[in-house]
Amino acid sequence: MNDDRKRQRWIRPLPERVVNKIAAGEVIERPSAVVKELVENALDAGADRIDIVVEKSGVKLLRVVDNGCGIPEDQIEIAFGRHATSKINAFDDLESLASYGFRGEALPSIASVSHLRMVSRPADQPAGAEIVYEGGVLQSCRPTAAAFGTIVEAADLFYNTPARRKFLKAETTEARHISRIATALAIGRPDVGFSLKTNGRMLFNLASRQTLAERVDTLLGSGRKFLAFATQGTPVVVEGCIGAPEVVQNNRNGQYFFVNGRYIFAPILSHAFGAGYGELLVPGGFPVGALLLTIDPAEIDVNVHPSKTEVKLSRDREVHDAVVAAIRDALRRDGVIPDFKGGPSARATESDQPPRFSRSGSSHVIPGIGGGTPAGAEFLSELYRSTKIDRAASDNAPLVTVNTETGEIVERPSEDLPGRTESEVGPSVGFRLVGRFGDLYLILQAGDDLYIVDQHTAHERVLYEETLRQIETDGVTAQSLLFPVQVELSPDQAALFDETAEVFSRSGFTVSPFGGRMVNIEVVPAVGRGKSPETMLRRVLDDVASLRRAGHDMKKAMAQSIACRAAVMAGDRLSDEEARHLLERLLRCDDRYSCPHGRPTFIRISREDLDRRFGRG
Repeated sequence: MNDDRKRQRWIRPLPERVVNKIAAGEVIERPSAVVKELVENALDAGADRIDIVVEKSGVKLLRVVDNGCGIPEDQIEIAFGRHATSKINAFDDLESLASYGFRGEALPSIASVSHLRMVSRPADQPAGAEIVYEGGVLQSCRPTAAAFGTIVEAADLFYNTPARRKFLKAETTEARHISRIATALAIGRPDVGFSLKTNGRMLFNLASRQTLAERVDTLLGSGRKFLAFATQGTPVVVEGCIGAPEVVQNNRNGQYFFVNGRYIFAPILSHAFGAGYGELLVPGGFPVGALLLTIDPAEIDVNVHPSKTEVKLSRDREVHDAVVAAIRDALRRDGVIPDFKGGPSARATESDQPPRFSRSGSSHVIPGIGGGTPAGAEFLSELYRSTKIDRAASDNAPLVTVNTETGEIVERPSEDLPGRTESEVGPSVGFRLVGRFGDLYLILQAGDDLYIVDQHTAHERVLYEETLRQIETDGVTAQSLLFPVQVELSPDQAALFDETAEVFSRSGFTVSPFGGRMVNIEVVPAVGRGKSPETMLRRVLDDVASLRRAGHDMKKAMAQSIACRAAVMAGDRLSDEEARHLLERLLRCDDRYSCPHGRPTFIRISREDLDRRFGRG
């Protein structure tokens, strides 16, 4: 054995400077962490104004100025002692924590890896105190003239830990992290005024006493529409300001979550955020907005990591479901029918511009973001009270209905429906079918507005909700094949089929093993009548596999795939009555404004939009 390993080594405490540098590695991983810790200290001090100044991505200088309660001169040096804090006194205090900080590690950790200067003065003191540290070593502590509040300057960050400094990202990357954390802290406390200046450039300067909607409008808006809402309940109170379904990003960077005011990273909340939108989101899109949750402190554990950005929830499933329900209700109240936006005038220069689409609603419209057009309940009531159906063109057409069991559009003579007249069977909503385009889009008039309906996405929505309800209750209506069909599955398809055979059975399929990877198809969902059984089975399996990887519930994935494969396609020309009954069925759906994949079923073109395009506005 090596002699060095055999030699006895003494166990002894590490020097305080070494301990602080080790702690700094956990608490202060990059400049943005310094901003977070100093701003949270300012919030704990009761500040209602916080100004952040950054130079060279925070490595050269980070300055945080607040008007909080300040630190008395005889306490300022104690504040830099390890685990020194005014926020808790005993372990039991963690059960009802109301402050951002509580570990007493931030100030000594920052001081150990920078040149730090703090000036602080309580409002009831005639003078302030200045304290200076270099690499964790006290240099001076003296009285000084100062405004009430606290100034903390950390310069030359990581100057004495070259390994940590070497692993910092590019200046632009570190600056982006600082901007994000400052944005998050500002969103979480809209009652506090914030400013952020980077390399002499003011990125934002926010007034105090704002609402969450105003704060989100300023920081995340950029002309986009957001919906504000608040719910009361157990185990969580949810306040939110979320983007309309078309306000999406290809990553989660636009999502901000807070628990009892603390900015956190929480995969369970991110999942709930997307689940609340359901099929309104386009594939690959992530919603944007902020959720502020209030939970009984006894139900959460914030002492998970030194950075305090992770929490544990004792009732995480209930919190998840409450957030999903709150978001879903907010979107339903607002109404999310897309609105065709023409140009503001009919100038020639605008004729080359592509049309713009947004979703309109009126539950809560932030000034400058959009709205002012009928949607949701207003849209439906307008349909009911506007122009009655023009039936002259279809007096001789066969009566058509949507089968309530299968979702199919079925032609049936009126005499097959004893005791009901044609007017009773026909649509009960007020609209007029005025044309078609490309055997895909139906053009309708309601009042002074035109509505373009995508017949595929509309029928897909109808079939999806019907199929999902049947899967969850009595099973999907099925159609037996005259001759069974055999199909060979791929290994992945065969494995998925074995795993999900029960759900397939409830979805209207009767499929049995036929040796090896071969299966025998005897029955298919009735809505798929006329489709190739083998092609439908393969595609449903592939769809379900993809949707499951994206986090979809198995039953919903199955219903979504069946609906997509069975819906009328582009080129499938519907009669006038078929079109009317399809729309009538769609308007009974829970989420009538998009297909299960998030594509819109309706697009609205207002009279005002047309007038502007033709120079009449």
